[in-house]
Amino acid sequence: MKKEFTFIDLIQLILKKKLLFIYIGSSVFIISLIISLLLPVYYKSTCILYPFNPEAYDPRNVDKAATPYGTAFDGDRIMALAESREIQKYIIDKYHLTKRYNIDTTDVMADIKVREKLLSNLTISENQFSAIEISLLDTSPDTAAFIVNDMVAKIDDLNKKPLVELSRKIFESYEKVVLEKYNGIDSIQKLMRALNVNSKESRSDFFTLETIKTITDLNTARKSLELIKNDFSTLNIIQPAEPIAKKAYPKRLYIVLVSTIGALFLTFLFVLMIELYKRATQLD
Repeated sequence: MKKEFTFIDLIQLILKKKLLFIYIGSSVFIISLIISLLLPVYYKSTCILYPFNPEAYDPRNVDKAATPYGTAFDGDRIMALAESREIQKYIIDKYHLTKRYNIDTTDVMADIKVREKLLSNLTISENQFSAIEISLLDTSPDTAAFIVNDMVAKIDDLNKKPLVELSRKIFESYEKVVLEKYNGIDSIQKLMRALNVNSKESRSDFFTLETIKTITDLNTARKSLELIKNDFSTLNIIQPAEPIAKKAYPKRLYIVLVSTIGALFLTFLFVLMIELYKRATQLD
């Protein structure tokens, strides 16, 4: 007759093998504790930001901006810039991460390894409030904050770069038109002085509708370029990265508990399988 394996049998089995459980549990506890103490300590620093609506800082379209905050597409663009190779190279070069991460510079894979290490320590995500969070783990809390804030500043520069370039090209195109039309005048300043002449003949020559429109467009382009060149940000930084003295990793207690409990559970399964196998073979 087949005897069922009851809960009482299970308790008796555990008591019977208690020395094995104690030995394995204590061994894994000590080993995991030593390993966790040897692991390097990492600190986490985080910057939280929202992208501005491009129309809100573009002088040509600022009056059209319905809201100062950008859309999901603007957020995706900022996240793409944060993960770009240009940002990675900037941070790697500025903070000498190849040396900081103890990567052999003679290794042909050194560039790939340092990028992988940086990305493993870097987290770029969108939180529950649709804000972008950029976090970095580093062995120094100050360095972690410096790197994140420099990343954000570089992202801001790259994000505004197309607008600056476009405004410069627009201004240069109008300037070229004016200088080509009045090729005898070698600068815009001289042209403006020429426009103030008292001669009626000169006035009729200069003050045409075409000239007035061109000069107006040129002045508008100049003002836009001057505004764009001024210090402005395309990002609304809710929380800049700050040094956090509390370590983020490793969580030593978690490592020790998970390792010990996991080892005891695996030992229990192993002992149980052997006991069930013995009972099955005895019945046969």
